[in-house]
Amino acid sequence: MATIRLTTKEVQVDQTIYVFDVVQVADKFEACVAMLDVAHCEIEHTPVEKRPAPQ
Repeated sequence: MATIRLTTKEVQVDQTIYVFDVVQVADKFEACVAMLDVAHCEIEHTPVEKRPAPQ
């Protein structure tokens, strides 16, 4: 899955932006998505916010 790091705490995966409260959790989430499915990574590295990316 393609990820885009928007800020130190925001990661975009496809059309969804995931926001984390700690930079290290965002790092781990981004690394996880590179190897596994996003649903699994959301459970392992829970975001504090999830929102649709602007079109």
